[in-house]
Amino acid sequence: MFPSTNRTNHNSGSSSLIHTRNTFEIEEPSTNTKIWYQWLSIRIRQYMILEIFFVISLIMNLYRLQTISNQNDLVLGTDISPSDNTEPLEQSIANILKTMKFPTQDDSTDKVEPIIIPQMNQSISESAESPLKVPISNELFRFNAADYLRGATVDMDHSSSSNLNPIIGYDQTNLVLLDRPQPPADKAWCSNAENPVLTINLAKYIKPISVSYQHSKWNGAIPNGAPKIYDVVACLDFYCEKWKPLVSNCEYSQNDSNEAEQMCNISTHLDVPLIGKVQFRFRENYGDTKMICVHLVRVYGETTTPLKIEQKSLESEEICTDLRWYYHNSYFKYTWTDKNCSVLYENSCCSECPECCQECLISDYNKYTFGYICLGIFFGIVVLFFVFLVYKICEPAIETALWRARNR
Repeated sequence: MFPSTNRTNHNSGSSSLIHTRNTFEIEEPSTNTKIWYQWLSIRIRQYMILEIFFVISLIMNLYRLQTISNQNDLVLGTDISPSDNTEPLEQSIANILKTMKFPTQDDSTDKVEPIIIPQMNQSISESAESPLKVPISNELFRFNAADYLRGATVDMDHSSSSNLNPIIGYDQTNLVLLDRPQPPADKAWCSNAENPVLTINLAKYIKPISVSYQHSKWNGAIPNGAPKIYDVVACLDFYCEKWKPLVSNCEYSQNDSNEAEQMCNISTHLDVPLIGKVQFRFRENYGDTKMICVHLVRVYGETTTPLKIEQKSLESEEICTDLRWYYHNSYFKYTWTDKNCSVLYENSCCSECPECCQECLISDYNKYTFGYICLGIFFGIVVLFFVFLVYKICEPAIETALWRARNR
């Protein structure tokens, strides 16, 4: 009985074992899928990938805000000092201009000296006595070819580095070309270069007649770091390796009005072709600091037709009204909407919301910016997910290859 019983039980266990193995072999793909899914879910939550990306984006935004705050404090908190910082150029433009031969009959009228640009609304009270002698202002046919709103840009590759082009964040360098009546104090182009240069791609090819510089409003004395002496050359090639001097020793004087634009005329006897690029070379600044801060530069040319003044459209009125309301009533909506300098100035919103124009940026942070950040985070998570997936799929093969290499 015992042998017979043992034999019977053994065969029954073998049959059950074979049946169990076959069951496991059938369910193996489904079990492996669940294991991979559980493993990926545990790894994603274990390493806190979503939290890490959120913290990184938050740190980047806070760093950007801190950088802007430091730049504003640096420009607004500079001290006044009577000493000057002089950085001579390797090659003096003044010597080149002195060696050039000009006709002597108009020397007194062509002498380069800083002047105040005439205003369009100048008084014509003398016309009552002599109506036939009322002059027609040449300003109607003069235009600023270095205006950002007309298409001028800063050539970053051939200009000194500045605070307006940070490592993290948008490039705001073109603020130095934004032609406005009064440039704000916290939007200056500041550079620590030994011989700072600012190269400008003009809006169109012109025959230059004058250049100018305008600082933000100051009281008492010119702020520390403001440019004092500068030269301007015309670039004859793309890299500005070949150039021709336009004006030399232009001075931003403390004796003139603290709100006025100070201009230097270009001699009419200079044989200068039509140019599309100029370079400002700053030689000396006010104060005892090596940093120079430039607020607004202009390059004037002549045109045969007066500038057209377009009437404000209904759409522009709605845009300006919304921006003004958002600025004073809803910080979230104002941050969310598109409010860069081009939108504000092209729609003539400065009269309705002057604060908006004072604080505007070339590329602002709005709903599109946050959308790009979220999109970048999403794609980053997707990339990391596929990297982990490929690594785990290839991990057995990698371990096998390493094991074989060690056993050779």
